[in-house]
Amino acid sequence: MKRFTFTIAAILFAISCFAGDILTLNNHMVFEGKITKIKTCTVVFKTDGKNFSVPSSEIFSIQFEDLENKIYTDYMKMADGDPNKCLNGRLDAESYHGKKGVHFALGVLFGPFAIIGTALSNPTPERGKRTYMMSNNKGQFNDLEYLSCYKKKAKGQLIGAEALGWGAWILSVLVISGFQS
Repeated sequence: MKRFTFTIAAILFAISCFAGDILTLNNHMVFEGKITKIKTCTVVFKTDGKNFSVPSSEIFSIQFEDLENKIYTDYMKMADGDPNKCLNGRLDAESYHGKKGVHFALGVLFGPFAIIGTALSNPTPERGKRTYMMSNNKGQFNDLEYLSCYKKKAKGQLIGAEALGWGAWILSVLVISGFQS
């Protein structure tokens, strides 16, 4: 029995010694292999001799086997950036982006077409005159995390204003038709 227990323990130890990097996705799938490259938007992961490019938005966690690895140290330097990039992007979009009154009027005049047009637009801080002039975060205008949060907040506000305009138009039509009856 001791020999059997020792054999099992030796096998488990040997397997854990050869463990690679572990990648966990948002859907709780776990992969073991070797991380070969980390970019700002993707992670290149090699397992079973095949390279897979995984978007960073799909990754829940990364566990590195070797903490002295150059890829790990570069990853940690990248993660140590400004933690408020997303917050800065949202605040800049909320404070300075767009003319909400104009988008309300577009919602009244064009309704769902204005909403679709805004949803397809690509707002950036460089195109917004007020954002470019008044923001204190000009150094982050090219950062992907900042831009993603900026675009999401800017689109959300403008679509909200257009939806309110469309709703006001519908409400006014209902009120006017109610008086005529």
